Amino acid sequence: MVYIPVDYLKSGMVLARDVYTAIGGNPLLAKGQVIKEINISKLKHFNINGVYIESSFSSDVQMIPMIDDKLKTESLIQIKSAFKNFNKTGKILASSIKALMEVAQALVDNILMNDEILINIIDLKGYDDYTYQHSLSVAIIAVSIGTKMGLSKSLLIQLALSGLLHDLGKLSVPKVILNKPDRLTDKEYQIIKQHPETAIKQLERNKMISPIVIQGILTHHERYDGNGYPKNLSGNNIPLFGRILAIADVFDALTSNRPYRKAVFANEAVEYMMGNALILFDYEVLHAFLKVVVAYQVGMIVTLSNGEKAMVVKNNEENTLRPVVRLIRKNELESTDIDLLNNQDYLNVTIVGMGYDDDSAELCFT
Repeated sequence: MVYIPVDYLKSGMVLARDVYTAIGGNPLLAKGQVIKEINISKLKHFNINGVYIESSFSSDVQMIPMIDDKLKTESLIQIKSAFKNFNKTGKILASSIKALMEVAQALVDNILMNDEILINIIDLKGYDDYTYQHSLSVAIIAVSIGTKMGLSKSLLIQLALSGLLHDLGKLSVPKVILNKPDRLTDKEYQIIKQHPETAIKQLERNKMISPIVIQGILTHHERYDGNGYPKNLSGNNIPLFGRILAIADVFDALTSNRPYRKAVFANEAVEYMMGNALILFDYEVLHAFLKVVVAYQVGMIVTLSNGEKAMVVKNNEENTLRPVVRLIRKNELESTDIDLLNNQDYLNVTIVGMGYDDDSAELCFT
């Protein structure tokens, strides 16, 4: 399979994976479906950036989901139910907390079963409702970071619950502010900044939620240099859960479509995160994040610094910035795979960006 951005999709390509937009609903487009122009228009309408398609060039390449699809759907249904109840009653129900704790445990169990913990952010996207999907993605990314940092299973479950609930307070923010396509006014930004404290005012009343979860939610917008909110904490004065959630939250937000900007590719988000070590983010936590996040997803077409185009076919857990790639060359009978981490001839060759154009997409498709 090969990942093709919507702008490079052509009629006649065949989907390699289902495409969903509604949580718990039927797929918008099904695996094996031949793409037509009307399907491309639908994908653009739902702000889906790209899809995986079948490819003889990379028929052996598979994108293995980090989280079981059934668990992902069930988790989103529970998040949606809890948040809708909160919207209706203004309270977080004990039944909702119990359900989300079960989701947190299931997510941790699923992640710990994986031989390799590598986050493919494209696999976490796909649904049309940002609020619920973002909560799940942040929980998964946070647990992956915590696993790499050696946190115990019990702490990982608490961390997952923090991730699932970290944006609960945003439900009290008017949608006209949350979805504003333009720059927020100072007054609007002050309203946004209240959401961590809004959440904990409700959550503190529930004895099922531990103080470590509360502190993570309260401090997920604190920044390492002290310029965050709501308490302007800095360095290690920010609780560990807050420092982990800060990275998970920013990374998922950057790689998601928002009313005020388009999503960026994972590699661009990773570069931003690396550039803000010890400014916005804790270096130790960021170091763990870089060991689990996939900068270049399997199936993506990239450009190498020597001018060649290639497709990512496997990620190296030791350094996800240097994956195994398959060179895209016209009229070549056999494909050539290059391990950018270990191939002596390519040690000075780097990935410099995405490599999509009509020619490269067409070569991989045929």
